[in-house]
Amino acid sequence: MNVTKALPLVALAALSSMPVLAQGQEEASDLTPTIYGRLNLTEVMNKPQHRDSDPDMVSNASRLGILGAIPLREGLELIYQAEYEVNPVHGKFDSDLTTQRNSFVGLKGGFGTLMIGKYDTPTKLVQSRIDLFNDLNGDIRTLVAAENRPNDTVHYTSPEFGGGFTASFAAVFDGLDSLGDRLSKRTSSSLTYTRGSFYAGVGLDNNINSNDVLRLVAQYREGNLQLGALYETSESSANNRGEQDGVFVSASYQIDKFLLKAQTGASDQKREGGKQHSVGVDYLINGDSRLFAFVTVTRADNDTVNNDQYGIGYEYRF
Repeated sequence: MNVTKALPLVALAALSSMPVLAQGQEEASDLTPTIYGRLNLTEVMNKPQHRDSDPDMVSNASRLGILGAIPLREGLELIYQAEYEVNPVHGKFDSDLTTQRNSFVGLKGGFGTLMIGKYDTPTKLVQSRIDLFNDLNGDIRTLVAAENRPNDTVHYTSPEFGGGFTASFAAVFDGLDSLGDRLSKRTSSSLTYTRGSFYAGVGLDNNINSNDVLRLVAQYREGNLQLGALYETSESSANNRGEQDGVFVSASYQIDKFLLKAQTGASDQKREGGKQHSVGVDYLINGDSRLFAFVTVTRADNDTVNNDQYGIGYEYRF
């Protein structure tokens, strides 16, 4: 059974069962699901090395979703989420432009959180907020391999232990037949540590999208300053290139409502000699919206991918 395709039916069944599950509770709980979304639009100017300049309006992973929690017994909660990427720039509904994002059903309690569905791997999530140009052309996914959101995943996250540690593990069922294969042949795991303003993590992918990956990250905050670094090494069974390394560093500093950002990285994982440099500034209108501007420079040994991108944008969250 394809778990991901069944999620809308499972979520609908969960919603219809709310009154029954809520009976007998001493205090009334708000079981109304939350509808949320994000609109992120940019007007960009691309200046490729071997083509004419190309202006474009782009939707950057704009999304719409529903999530909620249903209290059960013994401190357990049934949790659910269904999230889809939408493209308001296109102007009409098109299934090719409406894609599923993190969507799951699960249980949450003192044991941790267990989810089934389509979800970011622990190795992807370990990068936290180091990527300052997430979902834009400067996103780290353009250069490094371990940015995956597989279908049919069982995902477990532990409660905090040992004074700041959290562990996560995911087994990917998609495309595998036997239970043994599902539990061993495509896995992702991570261990993170947070103490005050310091964060560090390690992630391991085993045969996720044919890649074995080790990812190391560190992040530090001091006042309005944030510094981050990521190192990743990847080996693909789909080619004979051997191990390929990637590294990113980022920094941001907030001055009143302005957030100054810079990020640079290099990796051979997606393209030989890949390099990317981004600078930008955000104007934080309020907690839900911002205006932003950025420049991203992309280079590689194959100069047909070389591009300078300039952009201005607006983001609104609800």
